[in-house]
Amino acid sequence: MNSHFFARRVHSLTGIIPVGLFLVYHLYTQLYLHQGAEKYNEHTNAFYDSPLAIWLLIIFVYIPLFYHSILGAKLSIEATPQPSYHYFSHLLYWLQRISGIGVLLFIFAHLYNTKVMPLMTDTYGQHFEHLAEGFASAETGWLTKSVYLLGILGATFHFANGINTFCMTWGLALTPRAQLRVRVLSIIVFVLLTAVALYSMSAIW
Repeated sequence: MNSHFFARRVHSLTGIIPVGLFLVYHLYTQLYLHQGAEKYNEHTNAFYDSPLAIWLLIIFVYIPLFYHSILGAKLSIEATPQPSYHYFSHLLYWLQRISGIGVLLFIFAHLYNTKVMPLMTDTYGQHFEHLAEGFASAETGWLTKSVYLLGILGATFHFANGINTFCMTWGLALTPRAQLRVRVLSIIVFVLLTAVALYSMSAIW
């Protein structure tokens, strides 16, 4: 087993576990937006105020995420689609790479707006109010909404389509029949996660 073979499989694995699972958890927590500021802030702070939270995030989310992102960017630069790909497969192939870059930029912006800026303005912990004010701003609200909408679509698509590529990379879907089933599953996951995310955002839209 050469290093490139191993790196591609670790890259594929980190996209599903733990980064993908954290995305699902994060989208779940956003449902608390519909319960109002007090409940949302209480639930969110309960995790982030834990003394182990920062270490759990660094070890199980940030390190795998940056490994996945950096190697993903490298693979995208070196990418050469297979001649056997049909048009739809080519489309998914490039959308996966474009969405990966977009999601990485969104994550940086999201961390700045939800972590760095609140710390600078001494409003950390007021997660609901911060999101609501950003969406309601007369000057920049449209930009915030657009960025979040694109970020949500990019993240849910990248994860859902990543299930498809994960199964092929790890030899779990080698036959055309198996690949069709996995593709249908990835589409269902994309629709469900996107619906959950948009429903959550509707609480402050």
